[in-house]
Amino acid sequence: MDYKYRWKIVAILGQGDQGRVYRVIDTKEFDIDGQIRPDIENALHGLVSSDKIETRKKFFELFRWAMLDLFQMEEPENQGALKVLHKPKEAKGADRVQDRIKREIKAMASISHPNLLEILDTDQDSRWFVSKFYPKGSLDKHLHTYVGEFPRALKAFRQLVEGVSELHKKGFVHRDIKPQNVFVGRNDELVLGDFGLVFFIDESYTRISKTWETVGRGDWTPPWALSLRIDEIDPSFDVFCLGKLLWSMVSGSPNLPLWHYDQPEFNLETKFPNRHSIRLANYLFSKCIVESEKDCLPDATGLLEKVDEVLSLIDSHADVVDPTLKLQCKVCGRGNYIESDAGSNFMKPVGKRVLKMSICDYCGHAQLFAVDLWEKVLALDKK
Repeated sequence: MDYKYRWKIVAILGQGDQGRVYRVIDTKEFDIDGQIRPDIENALHGLVSSDKIETRKKFFELFRWAMLDLFQMEEPENQGALKVLHKPKEAKGADRVQDRIKREIKAMASISHPNLLEILDTDQDSRWFVSKFYPKGSLDKHLHTYVGEFPRALKAFRQLVEGVSELHKKGFVHRDIKPQNVFVGRNDELVLGDFGLVFFIDESYTRISKTWETVGRGDWTPPWALSLRIDEIDPSFDVFCLGKLLWSMVSGSPNLPLWHYDQPEFNLETKFPNRHSIRLANYLFSKCIVESEKDCLPDATGLLEKVDEVLSLIDSHADVVDPTLKLQCKVCGRGNYIESDAGSNFMKPVGKRVLKMSICDYCGHAQLFAVDLWEKVLALDKK
């Protein structure tokens, strides 16, 4: 069925290698041509031509309700985003491309999660689909939102990881996680966009990009996945990209070269040395932004566990003990936390973490620090 039977295009949102995207109105909910516009025209005609008060009241009510529908129709949450995919023109492998598109749109429509793009409508031929419309646009336009604020970024990021975890549990790999494919919702929630569908590299749509057959080069591609066929990609591919996405959110930069999160020019600890809990960021990155797949978490469920582990530390206001650095007091700002007899004797288990208390050498403020987590980070550094 053609999308025009239900969806009315009101504006074009963009065009790319996959297809065109339009902002649309659902005519099942808002029939502008069949009801709203005629009601407004009839009401205005009746208000002008009638001299009876009761009749004018009826036309005024008709006008009021029609205008209310019109205003509601303009609300972004009542609209959709129509994506019309380019049709292959005698492209090599066009039949397989079409089958792949059908499967992926079906997968997108079958998985429901508040942080995954919701498919509102599609057809059996799957040359188009309509999803929710997000007027704030994609995350790459809002990277300034979380700069230097690792705890806030991590809480927003967790929603995405949970959504990708649902994909992985159903046997799907997204393959195209990056800021341009993450939408910002009305309440600033993050929503992951559509799968990495097939791309074309010429305007006549006869040459399918290598993304169809193999994974091309790029800083968002895990090094171990270069030249792999799409069908051979494992969920660890998405984990690598999720790690880079988090780095972009906290750094405010659109792209991290390769796996170099710990290099001086890209290290968040260096960029934000006085930000609370920033050391925990590199601990997470060491589990996903890696050169070798064996060092990467296998799927988003594993990453979700690590994210929750770090969030529990942040919520308990526990810092990581780094024996090579001085930790400035959070109360007076003049002294540094040091181990004392009282601090050394205080060890408190919190979940899977062990916390130790240190005391400011100036004002005496006591602070809890996670001991065993830093030991694991040090162990990773020695490998």
